[in-house]
Amino acid sequence: MPISADAALTAARLLLDHRRRVVPLDRLPESCRPQTPDDGYAIQDALIALRIRDDGARPIGWKIGATNAGAREMLGVDDPFYGVLLDTLSSEAPSRFAAAGMFQRVVEPEIALQIDVDLDPSAAPFDAAAIRRAVRAVLPAIEIVDTPLAAGLKSGGPSLIADGGAHGRWIMGAPAAGWRDLDLIAHRVTLAVDGAVVREGSGGNVEGGPFAATAWLANALAASGRGLKAGDYVTTGTTTQPIPAAAGQTVLADFGALGTVEIRFD
Repeated sequence: MPISADAALTAARLLLDHRRRVVPLDRLPESCRPQTPDDGYAIQDALIALRIRDDGARPIGWKIGATNAGAREMLGVDDPFYGVLLDTLSSEAPSRFAAAGMFQRVVEPEIALQIDVDLDPSAAPFDAAAIRRAVRAVLPAIEIVDTPLAAGLKSGGPSLIADGGAHGRWIMGAPAAGWRDLDLIAHRVTLAVDGAVVREGSGGNVEGGPFAATAWLANALAASGRGLKAGDYVTTGTTTQPIPAAAGQTVLADFGALGTVEIRFD
């Protein structure tokens, strides 16, 4: 039986309260714990509605998680999942954050897209080529994955989906010139901590590359009658293995011709 609206709202309030107080939550109570991805999205919708109502947040796009087989195995999910990007949780690079205001601070360097035209959900299914034609800009980004759930990324897919896809913060670089001439799948990315490179990867760490991942998102949204809109940002999944960051560290994601994104944890 799908989760009820009352239970979804109860779960959303709990997650948001623990985030705001920076107090870990062992797990959601059984009475409002999501059992399926659909339950998770019902809670996520309630959570976003609370942030819009209480914080004045404005949705600016989407995040995609679990965009490769290794991530899905680690998270215990069969498919990618999505969350909502909010202006109140987004900033431009370089950015600084108080480490004590977060939980795990997992850093993921990601290739992000900005959509140029509305994608009518009735036109689904979309493929990577259709998304590429619909893109206005490509930009480097970092997503900070973070959740109050005490088990972190091992909390299970439905609970991570419920918590906004375990979304903590999103940091965007400047739109890149000449991106249409680049192979984003082969494009190399490095992640450095305090000047030392600790991870290397590429756009191909996201299965099919950024355009294919965004096609998956567009089709998943279309299944519930929603569509990507002109101006939406989409951050498409980590290009390297992620790293947990600690207080006092500076993290630099270098996307070569796409630019760099730097964040500092105080």
